[in-house]
Order: sequence, then C-alpha cells, then structure tokens
Amino acid sequence: MQKAAPYIDAFVVFAAAASGLLHPDIAVYYQSVAILFVSITVPLFLFAFLAFRYTESHKDRIQGKRKKPAPIAREAFGTARAAFIVSCMAAWPMGLYKLGYPTGMAWTLEEMGITWWMALLQIYGGIILIDAMTYWKHRLLHTKMFFPFHKHHHTFRDPTPFAGFAVGPIETLLTFWPLLLIIIPEAKHFAPLYFTAIISFVLLNLYLHSGIHSKVLETVLPKLLLNSSAWHNIHHSDVNANFGEVSYFWDKLCKTTLADMKAKKKVAGTS
Repeated sequence: MQKAAPYIDAFVVFAAAASGLLHPDIAVYYQSVAILFVSITVPLFLFAFLAFRYTESHKDRIQGKRKKPAPIAREAFGTARAAFIVSCMAAWPMGLYKLGYPTGMAWTLEEMGITWWMALLQIYGGIILIDAMTYWKHRLLHTKMFFPFHKHHHTFRDPTPFAGFAVGPIETLLTFWPLLLIIIPEAKHFAPLYFTAIISFVLLNLYLHSGIHSKVLETVLPKLLLNSSAWHNIHHSDVNANFGEVSYFWDKLCKTTLADMKAKKKVAGTS
C-alpha cells in the first residue's frame, strides 16, 4: 500500500474533478467549484497567516522555539489540495441548488418543519455522530494498511495553522463525504446552524494546529468536551494517542489517551 498510496490519492483528485462531467449542468458545476475553492482558501489562508504570525512569537509555544523554519509551503499545499476536493464535493449540492433542483439545504424552520429546539438537537446529534465517525476514521488511518494515506499530515510534527487541513485526498474524502448528503432532499440540513457548525470546526482546527497554549481556551474547551491545542499537539509528537478530532470523549472512552497508551506499554513491558 505504501507504493500504491500516491497513485490512489492522485486518482481521487482526478475523480473528484472529473465527477462534474456527470452533473446536469457542467458549466454551473465548475463555476461552483471555482467559487467554493476561492471562498474556502482565501479566508482560510488569510486567517492562518494572521494566526501564524501571532503564534510564532507567542511565549507559550508548546514545543518551544523552532529550531528550523516551519514547512509552510508543504502545509499550504496539503490544505489547498484538500480544499479543492471539498469544493468538488460541495459543488454537487450547490450546483443542483442553483439549477432549482430540490436539495436537503433548508434556510428556514418552516422548510425544516421543526422548532428551534428540535433544530438545535438535530445539529448537536449530528456533531456527536460526526465526532464518532472522525475518531474511528482516524484510528483506521493509523493502521499499517491505511497510514500511507495519512502520513502526509504527520510530517508536520510541530504544525502551524496552515497544517490544519493538510491531509491526503483519501483522508479528505473519508472526512468530508457527508457534504454529499445535502444532495438528498429528505436529508434536511438547517443552513444557519449547519454553516455555523462548519465555521466553528474550522476555527477549532486552526487552534488545534496553532502550536500554542492559550490559558483561556485550554480551560474552556475541555469543559465543553472539546479538544484543545495542547491535547492535539500530543498526537503530532506521539502519533499513537489522542485520536479525537473534535472531542476527546472517544479517546477517554476507548482508552487511547497518551496516559492510557503509556499504561498499556508499561503493563506489556512487565508481563
């Protein structure tokens, strides 16, 4: 798999771009891809740049002062590649919506046919399911067979905000495939909360890869059962622990925290 992984990843990029040839309106599809790609990468890279400038001079850098320059170019490439694949997937529901086809995206509670409380419960339940999915996906990518599709992200042992989404094509597909569910009219998504959740995830992910320790966030986030920068940084420095991507709940439940892994090694060493 080590030798085949680069070719499979390249095929995923090609297939994502070529999928637009099956869209009801090819021109609308590729216009949507372009709009989405710019809409994703421009604010993401701008925010990452500002965060990078701040975090590099921060007194509470988790791994201390860098001994060599951060590989920003490689991080940015990985993130841009992931953004392109996400744009290709999201262009399907966006293009269909532009053409007047029914989709699962609803902008009002009337369209949803539910109350605010029900909408909040739905988005909360969705976050729990996505968190479980990403945790087990991450565990899968750390198996011997699938790690070649994930190793690009782990070349950044002391990441910057540019590395937040610097993942391989297969991993991008496994992470963001739920975007395609919006194509299904019956799979209702309440747009205001849906996009708020996505933006919140992006901001959280940037902080997780910031490499700094914010006393306020490190106090608040764990109380909300969310990952923190210090927690996720351990995963980059010790790849076999702290797999959660949104919350640390599954790591605690499945005993895959760094403390749990050290305890297992200690027991194995004494047995």
